[in-house]
Formats: sequence, structure tokens, C-alpha cells
Amino acid sequence: MSPNPAHNKSLWAISWVSFFGGMASTMALSLVSLFMREELHLTYTELGAIEGFAVFMAFMAKVFSGILSDYIKARKSLILLGTFGSILIKPMFALAGGIFWIFAARTIDRFSKGIRAAPTDALIADLSPEKGEGSSYGTRYALYALGFACGGVLASISMHVSSNNYRLVFWLSLIPAILAFLILYLYVKEPTETTNKKASRSKEWKWRDIRYLPTQFWHLMVVTFILMNARFSESFLSLRAKDLGFAIAAIPLSMVLYHLIDAFAAMPTGKLADRFNRKKILLVGILVLTTTNLVMIYAPFKEAFWIGMLLAGLHMGMTQGLLGTLIAESTLPHLRGTAFALYYFVAGVAVLTGNHIAGALCDWMHGAIGAFWGGLFFTTAAAMYLAFILRKKSS
Repeated sequence: MSPNPAHNKSLWAISWVSFFGGMASTMALSLVSLFMREELHLTYTELGAIEGFAVFMAFMAKVFSGILSDYIKARKSLILLGTFGSILIKPMFALAGGIFWIFAARTIDRFSKGIRAAPTDALIADLSPEKGEGSSYGTRYALYALGFACGGVLASISMHVSSNNYRLVFWLSLIPAILAFLILYLYVKEPTETTNKKASRSKEWKWRDIRYLPTQFWHLMVVTFILMNARFSESFLSLRAKDLGFAIAAIPLSMVLYHLIDAFAAMPTGKLADRFNRKKILLVGILVLTTTNLVMIYAPFKEAFWIGMLLAGLHMGMTQGLLGTLIAESTLPHLRGTAFALYYFVAGVAVLTGNHIAGALCDWMHGAIGAFWGGLFFTTAAAMYLAFILRKKSS
């Protein structure tokens, strides 16, 4: 299918929605772990439990919204609902005064993100030209990551100017969240059966059609489960920076490097994924995360931390959009939302356990370094399983 100008405009609009949404998120999330530790005095285990449950709820919302978007054939309305929820929840971060309120704020914030995530992924597949999904996901994810980088810069500047006023930054994060909603409402259009061949080929959604998902999809789910146990909250990166002596106002800048590398790696990886074996590229990305954990564990000084952040960003840029591409290519059009929902369910359970393990290891080892020992174990296991799949397929 050749590119459709109307679809192309909507794809770019979705990408800019992701840019401003990422900016709003990182302005809050690059600081929320420090806020919980410094002002609310939570333990690592409590922090890990909150982060794990919040991200778990996000993934569960993705399960619900992915299936519902296939059933009602209306992806944009769910994306709008989730984006609006993210706007409403920002004041809760600014007003939180204890563990209950920060728990509620994190949970509802992630739930809102979850509502819009699977329909967004499925809509990108619907709008993309055939054999061009890798570039579409790569472009969208690149702008998403750039938004995170810009949000980190704004958070750092705001913290410096305001003498570490966490709550002010939480209030300011409302601005890009509102911009994301307006772009989504005004410029993103869903394809119709008359303008999209993929839509005309789709069928009615039925639960029993899940059996048509191929074996390679289920292998990918196993890799996802193992890998996502290592993809604990970015909060542990911020806490590791603090352990190494970074000033609080400077810590969001470390996330800027992370997200810039993430952004610049996403688009070329997407193009490579349209030309070469995608699973082999994924394996390289997992090995990069294994190296990241080694650097974070064995390099106890600031300069090496920057190398670790660079590698962590490279891993995300190489794998996040690629996972979406692999799911899209192995799924029938009418089951795309459901396939992404299953992916998010598996990832959600893994992130819940992974964050709990990371928090417990941090308390046991008296520092954020414990999380990276857990990450090293799970990334090594994920790489070994994926290598086994590739070898089995080639034999």
C-alpha cells in the first residue's frame, strides 16, 4: 500500500502527541522517586512496590483498551480519554502529602497512560503503509523520546531556579500535557474502510480468534516477560545517580542523555528493522542492557554513570519500537489491539514483579545498586532464550 497523505498527517500528529506527552511525563517522573525518598521518606521497598503496582495498572489498562479498541473499532476516543486523564492527575502529584496520595497519583497516572497506549500502537499500524511499520513506529518513538529529553531539561532548570521545589515542577508539567490533548483532538484522524485496505480486510473481533496468533508471537511473549523483569522503573536510575553524589537539580539532566540517545537510536533501528532480521536486532538490544547493568554495578563514579545512561538509552531506542513492530507483523489486522493487549498484560506482570525485586534488592544491599544486580540476571536470561529461538529457527 502506498503512503496516504491523510494517514501520513495523522501519523505525524500522533508522533507530536507523543512528544508533548513524553515531556509532561518526564517533568514529573524524573523527580518523583527523589520526592518520595527526600520529602515523603519512603523506603526502597515501598518505592519499588508503588512503582511496580503503578506500572502494572498501566499495563492492565493497556490490556483493556487494546481489546476494546478492536471491539468498538474506535481507537481515537480511547486515546483521548487516556490523555485527558493524564491532565487531570498532574495536580495530585503537586498536592501529595503522604504515601496514600502519591500511591494514588502514580497509579491513576499510569492507568491513564495505559488506556491510550495499546490503541495508539494499533492505530499506527492501521495508518502505516505495508512494509513501512518499522519506520512509523521508529519515528513516533523518536519524537516520544525527544519529548522526554526536553522535559528533563525543563525539570532541571525549574528545580535549579526554584531551589528544588518539586511541587512547582509538577504543576508546570500540566502545560505540555494540555498541548498533547489539543493536537490529538484536532489533527489525528482514524482511517475508514474506504481509505484503508487494512481496515477493509479486518474481521469482527472474537475471543476464540486468539488461537490464530502464531507460535512466534508466544515466543516473543516469553522474551518479553523475562526482559521486562529487568526493565524496572527509571526511578532506580535517578536513585543510583544520587548514590554516586549527583546534585538533585542535576539528576534530570542525566535522563536527558538517556532519552536523547533513545530518540536518535529509534529511527535508524526502525529502518534497519524493515531490511534485516528483527529478532537479531532485538538480541543485540538486550545485550546492550546487560552491559548497562554491568556498568552501573562495577563503575562507582560519576563519569561511568554517564556511560551507563548512554547504554540504557541505546537499549530503549533499539528495542521499544522494535517490539511493537514484531507484534504488528505477526498479527492479523483485526487482532492487533488484542495482540498488543496480551503483550502489555505479560509485560505488566513482569514489571510488577521486577520492581518489587529491584526494591527489595536495594534495601538488602543498602543502595540502588541492588536493582542492577537483578537486571543483570534477567537480561542475561532473556538473551539466552532469544538466542535459543534464533538457533532453533535456523536449524
